[in-house]
Amino acid sequence: MSKIEQAKTYTGTDMETIFFRPMMMGPNALALGVKVMYNMPVPTHLHFWKRSGDILQKFAGGWNGSDGADKFQKSIELKRVKAEVGYSADKYFDLIYEKVLSHADGHLDDLTGTALEAAETALFKEAIAESIRATMWVGDTTRTGSYNTFDGFIKRILEDRGTGEKDIASVTFNAIKAPEDAETMLKQLWENASELLRACKADGNLVYLVTSDIYMAYEDALDSVILDSAYQAKQTGRERLSYRGIPVVDMQIGTYLSDFPTMPATFAILTDRRNLALAVNTTHFPGSEVKMWYNPDLMENRQRAVFMAGCDYLLPELLSIGFVD
Repeated sequence: MSKIEQAKTYTGTDMETIFFRPMMMGPNALALGVKVMYNMPVPTHLHFWKRSGDILQKFAGGWNGSDGADKFQKSIELKRVKAEVGYSADKYFDLIYEKVLSHADGHLDDLTGTALEAAETALFKEAIAESIRATMWVGDTTRTGSYNTFDGFIKRILEDRGTGEKDIASVTFNAIKAPEDAETMLKQLWENASELLRACKADGNLVYLVTSDIYMAYEDALDSVILDSAYQAKQTGRERLSYRGIPVVDMQIGTYLSDFPTMPATFAILTDRRNLALAVNTTHFPGSEVKMWYNPDLMENRQRAVFMAGCDYLLPELLSIGFVD
C-alpha cells in the first residue's frame, strides 16, 4: 500500500469540532496574544466596555439613574478564503505514516479509519493554523502573491498612524544594539501608553507583542541580572517572559516580514488582548467545508478548506506602538 484513496468531507458541526475549534480555542488561541472570535454571530462585532463614572448618590426618594457603561463597537470585515494543498501520493502516504507513528501506541500496521483520519486532519490543521496566524499579522489584500486574503494588523496599524486624536500614536527607536535597548523600548511603550490603556493592567489583559529580535534581546537583558534565579533561568531557559507583570509574547513572524520590505522588520506593541481580534467563521456562510480526496489522474492527494476570516483592532488609544528605524 502506497497511497490513501478514501475521500473525507466535513461540514457544519463536524467541520467545527474536528478541525477549527481545537485551533481557535484553548491554549493555542491564548498563545496568539490576541482575542480570538470563533463562529460569533454575523456581522461580527468587536466590543470594549468602559466603566461608568461615579454612580453613587445621596439617598433620596424617586429615580435618578445615571448613564450605563460606555460601549465601543467595531465590525470585523470577514473575507471568504480557501486553503488548498496538494501532495504526490507517495509523499502524502509517508507524511501520514509519520503522523501515525508519532503517537506512543502507533505502529505500521495501524492505518485504521480512526488513525488515518486523525493523522490527515492533524496535517491539514497545522497548515491552516499557521497560514491564518501569519496573515493575521502580515496580510495585505492589495498584494500580489501570498498572504493577501485579508488585511492583517500591521497594515491596519501603519495606515492609521498619526498625530490626531483618532490616530494611533507611535514612537521610533534606534536599532537594538544591546540587550538593555529592548528593555528601554518596553519601558518607553508603557510611559507613552494612554491612561485608558494603563488602567487595563488591573484586568490582567495587557500584553507586549514583539518581534523575535526584541524578545531575544530582552531575555539577554534578564540573563545579565546578578541573581541566583537569573543564573538558573539562564541555564534552564524561561517558559515565558514578562515586563512589570505584563506578558511579553514573541509574534514569530520574522521570516514573513523579511519577504515584505514595505513592512517594519522590528517593532513592539503594548495593547489589551481584547483590543486586537481575529475572527474565523465556519458555520454562517454557505459553502464552508473541509474536503480531502485522492485524484487518480495526477496520483495526488488534495486537501481543501473554505471558510471566512478577518481581523481588526478596536480603539487606537489602547495601542502603544514602537518601531525600530
